[in-house]
Amino acid sequence: MTSTNATSELHRILGERLEGGGTWAWAYGDVSGNVEDPRRQAALRLRGIEETLRAQGASDAVVDLVAAEFEQEPGVPSPVARYVLVHDDVVVLSEVLPGHLHGPESVGVGAVPDLVPLVAHRPVDLPFLVVHAGKEGGAFRAYRLGHAAVAVEQQVEGRNDTLHYAKAGTGWKQPHWQQHTEEIWKQNQSEVASALDAAVRDLRPGLVVVAGDVTARELLVKSLSNEAKALVSVFPGDPRADTASKQAFVEHVETALARVVATHRHDLEDLLRTHTGRGDNQVVTGIGSVVEALQQAQGATVAVDAQAVGDRTLLALAGAPWVATAPEQAAGTPVIGAVPAVCALVRAAVLTDADLVLVNAASLPGGAPAAALLRWPVGPTVPA
Repeated sequence: MTSTNATSELHRILGERLEGGGTWAWAYGDVSGNVEDPRRQAALRLRGIEETLRAQGASDAVVDLVAAEFEQEPGVPSPVARYVLVHDDVVVLSEVLPGHLHGPESVGVGAVPDLVPLVAHRPVDLPFLVVHAGKEGGAFRAYRLGHAAVAVEQQVEGRNDTLHYAKAGTGWKQPHWQQHTEEIWKQNQSEVASALDAAVRDLRPGLVVVAGDVTARELLVKSLSNEAKALVSVFPGDPRADTASKQAFVEHVETALARVVATHRHDLEDLLRTHTGRGDNQVVTGIGSVVEALQQAQGATVAVDAQAVGDRTLLALAGAPWVATAPEQAAGTPVIGAVPAVCALVRAAVLTDADLVLVNAASLPGGAPAAALLRWPVGPTVPA
């Protein structure tokens, strides 16, 4: 499984824009349609976004750009959120984010954008496969966590000339046809397994969810490679059976994904505590120390509790070292402005290719609001 998070993608998309100045405008909100009087709720939501943007100084052109994106149908089932980012009158991101809001709604205008919602929805670069197994073959789709679009889709058609057991009877042909039918089922699922194994090798997913006919599911899982089996989570049903089964399947996938993300976060927290316990100078804690690590592009992974950071501000810089706690720490680089500390830390992490993980401060060494796992250790403590 790919072990990085959304910062690499954000750097690729926004890197040059983040490096400079200009004005950013953003909006993050729920656009689910499964509410009472959805048209009225959508109109009220849009009006609130427009009023907030105007109150913070956005031009009519920028307000119209954001509104136009929010007026589009998300195209995926509810619950779903949308995130729109505008830089200097150009829409640079308009993302449909499957699932409930990951934190409070965010609408604003400023020198540095609030990218926390994107990191919250995409905490890990996690491809995953959703498989439907049937006696006639199977199909699977590849997704990426926090992305609405299907990355890969494949249908595997097997033999269907004799897919059902022969009717009850005592003739000598009955056992023969039953065995023949079972062999066709096995052959079909073996073909699905081969295609699925190839997808696992190519996409390196962190999860494979298998659903569908009970017999086909069992045959498919048995036919998979050990590598693919280790990633399998079986849904005990067929989501195509009825609405209740479909909803139960969605919940199963969400739970399985949450478990993978939680494991990733737990592994990082455990690693931070281990290095801290060893005293090997591979970890720093506290906002000031994390800023110093980011200034030197020393942070491999930065862990932040946005709520614990609170209303503190940091200085965003127009060039390396990108962030500072005070003007004298800017090393002569022009200061863009004082911005919310979380936004400044996320921006600096993106610009220095550091992974960023949102955590609870209680899980960090000393309960610090931020910590960083370093690419190389800091120097030894100098005696006073």
